[in-house]
Amino acid sequence: MLMVCTVLFSAVVFSSAADSREVKAACVRGIKLDAAQLNASFSRPGLGAVAGMDGFGGGDYQHAYPLPDGRVLWLFQDTYFSNDNDLNNPPNNAAHNAALVQDGTCWTSLGRQGLDFVGDAQTIDSSRWFWPLDGEIGFDGLLWIYFAEMVNPAGTGANPGALPVKNWLAILDPNTLQQLYFAPAPTTSPMLYGWSVVSNDQHSYLYGHCYRQFLNPVAGPGQFDSNCMPYDYLARVPLGHFDVRPEYWNGSGWSSRPGDAAAIVGRGRANPMSVQWFGDVYVSVTKIDDWWGGVIYVDSAPAPQGPWTNVRTIPVVQDRKCNDGCGNYSAFLMPWLDGNGDMTIGLSNGADYHLWLANGSLYRPTFYSVPVPAMTAGRSAASPTLFPEIEGDAGFLAVDPVRLLDTREPGQSFGRMEPGSVSMLDLNATGVPDGTTAVVLNLTAAHPDENGWIRAYPCSEPEPATSNVNPVVGQARTNSAVVPIGDGRLCFRTLTEVDLVVDLNGWLTTTSVVGLVPIASRRLIDTRSGLGGSGRLGIGQAIEIPVVTAGSTTTAVTLNITAVDPANPGFVTAWPCGVPQPFVSNLNPQRAVTQPNLVTVRVGVGGRVCLFSSQITDLIVDVTAEYQPGAPARYAALSPQRLLDSRGQDSPRHQSNLSYVFAMGDVVAAQVNLTATEAQGSGFLTAYPCLTAQNPGTSNVNYVRNRASANASLLTGSRGYSCVWPSTPTHLVVDIFGVWTN
Repeated sequence: MLMVCTVLFSAVVFSSAADSREVKAACVRGIKLDAAQLNASFSRPGLGAVAGMDGFGGGDYQHAYPLPDGRVLWLFQDTYFSNDNDLNNPPNNAAHNAALVQDGTCWTSLGRQGLDFVGDAQTIDSSRWFWPLDGEIGFDGLLWIYFAEMVNPAGTGANPGALPVKNWLAILDPNTLQQLYFAPAPTTSPMLYGWSVVSNDQHSYLYGHCYRQFLNPVAGPGQFDSNCMPYDYLARVPLGHFDVRPEYWNGSGWSSRPGDAAAIVGRGRANPMSVQWFGDVYVSVTKIDDWWGGVIYVDSAPAPQGPWTNVRTIPVVQDRKCNDGCGNYSAFLMPWLDGNGDMTIGLSNGADYHLWLANGSLYRPTFYSVPVPAMTAGRSAASPTLFPEIEGDAGFLAVDPVRLLDTREPGQSFGRMEPGSVSMLDLNATGVPDGTTAVVLNLTAAHPDENGWIRAYPCSEPEPATSNVNPVVGQARTNSAVVPIGDGRLCFRTLTEVDLVVDLNGWLTTTSVVGLVPIASRRLIDTRSGLGGSGRLGIGQAIEIPVVTAGSTTTAVTLNITAVDPANPGFVTAWPCGVPQPFVSNLNPQRAVTQPNLVTVRVGVGGRVCLFSSQITDLIVDVTAEYQPGAPARYAALSPQRLLDSRGQDSPRHQSNLSYVFAMGDVVAAQVNLTATEAQGSGFLTAYPCLTAQNPGTSNVNYVRNRASANASLLTGSRGYSCVWPSTPTHLVVDIFGVWTN
């Protein structure tokens, strides 16, 4: 066990340190640049320069590490600092490893002339130094990065005689990027395990390579150690636990003995793999034969150990930055997909010493966009499907919203709810359509005497351990709920004394031909910026929102509506334009509280939905799904059940953006309730298919420090997985109520 001399927090996914950075107004967090954008960024002289200090002039063996707040840390091996105006004195403006921090389109250099970013105290310039390998956020919320200890007895740096002697681990605070720990890694193997690191929902895998490229004093591939350079090896540790000794793939299983390791790939004269996991497939990129090779190999596999199959080669000789004396090498697969769902590959460039001294751009990386390979054979999920896979048979039947219950009013099915009590609402009296399996409701908790929860479930089935809405003292809290109907009687249990309002928005019934069409979540209006043509709403103001294009067959949409900075308590109503405004509410904004709710509503005249606000507020509206006649996805109602509570179980996550990741199998979408709890600060949750799409910039739940906040959501899957991204560290509770399947 590696002993780490710093405080570790295992209870949350991310570091508990506060982020006190001043955010640049022009920088948008969570945005991962595509290949063209990265090429444009690295073409600029002095990338990341700050007052009094040069920026990134050039460097190689690029690695990118996503950080919890949406930034990306970039590390490079030998690096020089320059604004392209002082290239003739590199020994005085170079480092063995240096860093850039990317915040959207903004970059900041963390390097300093003559000072290594990591391991500077242990470095003897050109005799003993440390080159960065790969790494990830670990189990403790800190950033763990592997380094190769390089030694050259001749003191000539990266030249013949330079060889790796040991693997080291650095631990960085992911907010401040301060080095907290640096010591040899817990492995006795001569292989540099951690050359590439990839995690799925169970393990973190460490790909090993010997990297003995300077063994012989020959100007060509003959300088490589031919006994090990063609081969790659694999080790693994429990998810995020880089502090323990790994076990090694021996060709048929896992062994605790490093000497049992068997090569998973052998090719060419040098074949260092860079690997990522994209849900149903593992992908490796390799610049074969380093400087002297001519292609990047793109390989895929159904499991971390393989079998690996070449699916594409990318010729790169023509992309060398000069015709004589230049080379390219070190392919790195970025741990994210771009806005088109494509992979991004970074490739190092270099040149003879005198050439890049005259032209620093010769020593900067090039980036490529490449489609994700198709699944090779079978699903490669590391664990059984998390979501229940049952065949759906119900379509959506929208109704114009109508109020079913308001315990504040006389003559209701039941009155104000008492702590621990169960109250029953019989829907059979409302005219339940034939074949109905579930009902779409809007639930509002008003005037609670304490903070608590309310759960809704069919009375004819066992009571679940889930919740639908979380009452808060002094506020009215609203949430959408899709509840199985059972025998038509719905039961409600409350933890606290509270009033309950129930509005009907639709039915899920086997007689409806309208199916779900999952779409990429997109923002329709944001009155704070004028997006969608509307400004801040006034008292009693209504607006019309185009939710579908003209001629669309869409009959209903699911929207996430968020009230931001309301002036006073009030309510927001959504309904199909063209009919009278109903006496219901979908959202109950509270003064100075940001509050969302999921709304499924029939599309009105002109493809529009109308919104009314009783008080002054800003509104944000995101569309997450459409419902169309003949669409194949059909709904299956489930007995409410808890999928995840990160407070008491391991929290699988994906390193592309540090999201909670869920194995959905063949489920198209799932009706869930997302609850953020014990948050370390204000933030929001975004649910989206992160393995094939960038963060859409939308939101599903808004939360504040140390207060539970819930909202109904549709999780849509891609490649068998869906993600929930927290903008600030928080625990996550996920309850499921039904699935959509084709």
